[in-house]
Formats: sequence, C-alpha cells, structure tokens
Amino acid sequence: FNFLINSLTNIKDYLEIQTPFIISSSIRIDHSLKSDKKVMAICKARTASAYLNPIGGVNLYDKSNFGKEGIELHFLKTSGLSYKQFNNEFIPFLSIIDVMMFNSKETIDGMLSEYSTF
Repeated sequence: FNFLINSLTNIKDYLEIQTPFIISSSIRIDHSLKSDKKVMAICKARTASAYLNPIGGVNLYDKSNFGKEGIELHFLKTSGLSYKQFNNEFIPFLSIIDVMMFNSKETIDGMLSEYSTF
C-alpha cells in the first residue's frame, strides 16, 4: 500500500493534479461491505451526491441501485487516445506510466480532458 500511494502521489504531483487522496480505510463505514454497497456507503459517508466510475464498472454497478440511495452514478469513458509507443502498433489502456513515458507533461494535461461521461 505504501508503495502504491507513494507512486500515485508522485504522479499526481508531477502532473499538478490538485485533487486530494482520501484513504477509504480511514472513512467510518462498515468495511465488511463489498462491491457497490461499499462504494455507496463511502459516498454517503462523504456526503457525495454523485459517483464517477471508470467505464469498466458498467457491468459491475447498476445506476438504479445508486439512484435509490440518492447517488447519481456516472461512467467515465476516455476518447480514442493514441500516441506513439516506439515504432510499435499502439496498445491502448496500458497505464499512466506508459502515457508518461511517451508524452510530455503538457500533452498529458490535454489528454486528461479528453473524456465523456454517461
């Protein structure tokens, strides 16, 4: 955990992202909850009215379940990003580290705004 949070903090600082991290284990909820029930409990504890999840959660989370709890569920879909990865065919969705290896900070800043929600 310490390695991961340190890595994410360094990436966030490098990209000058101001959003603070909140460690979910520090939030007072029933930590035996699983899946969407745990996410909804965290949202309620943080008084969130909306939750934004990556596109992969479409098959995991149901908008109506969140709606019943007064939480709007949205999914984040990145636009068709593509960049040169050496002289190889582009492989999408690798990691932020891959993006950082092949792109300038300014280019990444632009990429971070290339998404839609639904």
